[in-house]
Amino acid sequence: MTPPAPDADRAGTAPAVAADQVAGRWRVDSPGVGNPVMERLQEVGALTRVIEKRLSGALGVNATGLAAMEHLTSEGPLTAKDLADRLRVSTAASTHIVDRLEKAGHVVRRPHATDRRKVLVEPVQESMTRIFEHLTPLLSGVESLVEGLSPGDRDAVENFLAGVVRIYTDTADALPRD
Repeated sequence: MTPPAPDADRAGTAPAVAADQVAGRWRVDSPGVGNPVMERLQEVGALTRVIEKRLSGALGVNATGLAAMEHLTSEGPLTAKDLADRLRVSTAASTHIVDRLEKAGHVVRRPHATDRRKVLVEPVQESMTRIFEHLTPLLSGVESLVEGLSPGDRDAVENFLAGVVRIYTDTADALPRD
Protein backbone atom coordinates (compact mmCIF):
# COMPACT_ATOMS: atom_id res chain seq x y z
CA MET A 1 0.00 0.00 0.00
CA THR A 2 1.29 3.46 -0.81
CA PRO A 3 1.94 5.33 2.45
CA PRO A 4 0.04 8.61 2.75
CA ALA A 5 1.88 11.88 3.05
CA PRO A 6 2.33 13.12 6.65
CA ASP A 7 -0.23 15.86 6.09
CA ALA A 8 -2.81 13.60 4.41
CA ASP A 9 -5.24 13.87 7.34
CA ARG A 10 -5.06 17.66 7.36
CA ALA A 11 -5.47 17.93 3.60
CA GLY A 12 -8.23 15.35 3.53
CA THR A 13 -6.60 13.21 0.87
CA ALA A 14 -3.46 11.18 0.44
CA PRO A 15 -1.40 12.23 -2.58
CA ALA A 16 -0.05 9.38 -4.67
CA VAL A 17 3.57 8.74 -3.68
CA ALA A 18 5.52 5.82 -5.08
CA ALA A 19 6.61 3.56 -2.24
CA ASP A 20 10.24 3.72 -3.33
CA GLN A 21 10.22 7.54 -3.15
CA VAL A 22 9.46 7.79 0.56
CA ALA A 23 12.59 9.47 1.89
CA GLY A 24 14.68 6.62 0.50
CA ARG A 25 14.34 4.78 3.82
CA TRP A 26 12.36 1.75 2.72
CA ARG A 27 10.74 0.22 -0.28
CA VAL A 28 7.56 -1.79 -0.49
CA ASP A 29 6.47 -3.42 -3.70
CA SER A 30 2.76 -2.70 -3.82
CA PRO A 31 0.54 -4.39 -6.38
CA GLY A 32 -1.57 -1.23 -6.50
CA VAL A 33 1.07 1.25 -7.67
CA GLY A 34 0.22 2.46 -11.16
CA ASN A 35 -3.19 0.74 -11.16
CA PRO A 36 -5.85 3.49 -11.12
CA VAL A 37 -8.56 1.26 -9.61
CA MET A 38 -6.27 0.10 -6.80
CA GLU A 39 -5.14 3.69 -6.19
CA ARG A 40 -8.77 4.88 -5.92
CA LEU A 41 -9.53 2.06 -3.46
CA GLN A 42 -6.51 3.13 -1.41
CA GLU A 43 -7.78 6.71 -1.43
CA VAL A 44 -11.24 5.57 -0.32
CA GLY A 45 -9.62 3.59 2.50
CA ALA A 46 -7.50 6.55 3.59
CA LEU A 47 -10.43 8.98 3.44
CA THR A 48 -12.64 6.51 5.32
CA ARG A 49 -10.10 6.55 8.16
CA VAL A 50 -10.08 10.38 8.12
CA ILE A 51 -13.89 10.51 8.26
CA GLU A 52 -13.99 7.89 11.04
CA LYS A 53 -11.38 9.80 13.05
CA ARG A 54 -13.24 13.09 12.72
CA LEU A 55 -16.67 11.57 13.37
CA SER A 56 -15.29 9.72 16.41
CA GLY A 57 -13.99 13.04 17.70
CA ALA A 58 -17.31 14.78 17.09
CA LEU A 59 -19.12 12.05 19.03
CA GLY A 60 -16.49 11.67 21.73
CA VAL A 61 -15.96 7.93 21.09
CA ASN A 62 -13.04 5.84 19.88
CA ALA A 63 -12.92 4.01 16.54
CA THR A 64 -14.28 0.77 17.99
CA GLY A 65 -17.17 2.60 19.63
CA LEU A 66 -17.94 4.25 16.30
CA ALA A 67 -17.90 0.85 14.58
CA ALA A 68 -20.31 -0.46 17.21
CA MET A 69 -22.58 2.52 16.62
CA GLU A 70 -22.48 1.81 12.88
CA HIS A 71 -23.70 -1.76 13.45
CA LEU A 72 -26.43 -0.59 15.81
CA THR A 73 -27.50 2.08 13.33
CA SER A 74 -27.73 -0.28 10.38
CA GLU A 75 -29.01 -3.41 12.17
CA GLY A 76 -30.95 -2.07 15.14
CA PRO A 77 -30.63 -3.29 18.72
CA LEU A 78 -28.14 -6.14 19.27
CA THR A 79 -26.94 -8.17 22.21
CA ALA A 80 -23.38 -7.61 23.42
CA LYS A 81 -22.53 -11.07 21.98
CA ASP A 82 -23.96 -10.14 18.57
CA LEU A 83 -22.01 -6.90 18.68
CA ALA A 84 -18.82 -8.78 19.61
CA ASP A 85 -19.28 -11.08 16.61
CA ARG A 86 -19.77 -8.17 14.22
CA LEU A 87 -16.80 -6.23 15.62
CA ARG A 88 -14.68 -9.39 15.70
CA VAL A 89 -13.78 -8.85 19.37
CA SER A 90 -14.27 -10.89 22.52
CA THR A 91 -17.52 -10.64 24.46
CA ALA A 92 -15.56 -9.08 27.34
CA ALA A 93 -14.25 -6.37 24.99
CA SER A 94 -17.76 -5.86 23.64
CA THR A 95 -19.08 -5.34 27.16
CA HIS A 96 -16.45 -2.64 27.76
CA ILE A 97 -17.35 -0.97 24.47
CA VAL A 98 -21.04 -0.93 25.42
CA ASP A 99 -20.19 0.39 28.91
CA ARG A 100 -18.28 3.32 27.36
CA LEU A 101 -21.03 4.06 24.84
CA GLU A 102 -23.68 3.92 27.56
CA LYS A 103 -21.67 6.24 29.82
CA ALA A 104 -21.32 8.70 26.91
CA GLY A 105 -25.09 8.62 26.37
CA HIS A 106 -25.01 6.96 22.93
CA VAL A 107 -26.73 3.66 23.84
CA VAL A 108 -29.08 2.18 26.40
CA ARG A 109 -29.48 -1.40 27.57
CA ARG A 110 -33.01 -2.81 27.39
CA PRO A 111 -34.41 -6.23 28.31
CA HIS A 112 -35.08 -8.52 25.36
CA ALA A 113 -38.83 -8.69 24.63
CA THR A 114 -39.07 -12.50 24.55
CA ASP A 115 -35.91 -13.82 26.24
CA ARG A 116 -35.47 -12.70 29.85
CA ARG A 117 -31.81 -13.77 29.83
CA LYS A 118 -30.85 -11.38 27.05
CA VAL A 119 -30.19 -7.66 27.12
CA LEU A 120 -30.29 -5.59 23.95
CA VAL A 121 -28.04 -2.62 23.25
CA GLU A 122 -30.05 0.11 21.56
CA PRO A 123 -28.77 3.35 20.03
CA VAL A 124 -30.12 6.61 21.45
CA GLN A 125 -32.05 8.64 18.88
CA GLU A 126 -30.15 11.87 19.59
CA SER A 127 -26.88 10.11 18.78
CA MET A 128 -28.30 8.70 15.55
CA THR A 129 -29.45 12.18 14.57
CA ARG A 130 -25.95 13.59 15.20
CA ILE A 131 -24.30 10.82 13.17
CA PHE A 132 -26.62 11.32 10.20
CA GLU A 133 -26.22 15.11 10.32
CA HIS A 134 -22.52 14.52 9.68
CA LEU A 135 -22.90 11.69 7.16
CA THR A 136 -25.90 12.77 5.05
CA PRO A 137 -23.79 14.69 2.49
CA LEU A 138 -21.53 11.66 1.99
CA LEU A 139 -24.40 9.15 1.81
CA SER A 140 -26.47 11.33 -0.52
CA GLY A 141 -23.50 11.98 -2.78
CA VAL A 142 -22.66 8.29 -3.14
CA GLU A 143 -26.33 7.44 -3.63
CA SER A 144 -26.49 9.98 -6.48
CA LEU A 145 -23.46 8.37 -8.11
CA VAL A 146 -25.07 4.94 -7.89
CA GLU A 147 -28.37 6.24 -9.30
CA GLY A 148 -26.46 7.69 -12.25
CA LEU A 149 -25.08 4.27 -13.25
CA SER A 150 -26.63 2.24 -16.02
CA PRO A 151 -28.07 -1.11 -14.89
CA GLY A 152 -25.11 -2.95 -16.44
CA ASP A 153 -22.57 -0.66 -14.79
CA ARG A 154 -24.41 -0.95 -11.49
CA ASP A 155 -24.22 -4.78 -11.70
CA ALA A 156 -20.49 -4.62 -12.51
CA VAL A 157 -19.78 -2.28 -9.59
CA GLU A 158 -21.91 -4.39 -7.23
CA ASN A 159 -20.09 -7.59 -8.25
CA PHE A 160 -16.70 -5.92 -7.92
CA LEU A 161 -17.51 -4.51 -4.47
CA ALA A 162 -18.93 -7.86 -3.32
CA GLY A 163 -15.57 -9.40 -4.24
CA VAL A 164 -13.71 -6.66 -2.36
CA VAL A 165 -15.91 -7.26 0.71
CA ARG A 166 -15.22 -11.00 0.53
CA ILE A 167 -11.44 -10.40 0.38
CA TYR A 168 -11.60 -7.89 3.26
CA THR A 169 -13.70 -10.31 5.33
CA ASP A 170 -11.31 -13.20 4.71
CA THR A 171 -8.36 -10.99 5.65
CA ALA A 172 -10.07 -9.71 8.80
CA ASP A 173 -10.94 -13.26 9.84
CA ALA A 174 -7.33 -14.37 9.31
CA LEU A 175 -5.85 -11.60 11.51
CA PRO A 176 -5.52 -12.05 15.29
CA ARG A 177 -8.49 -10.89 17.36
CA ASP A 178 -8.30 -8.65 20.41
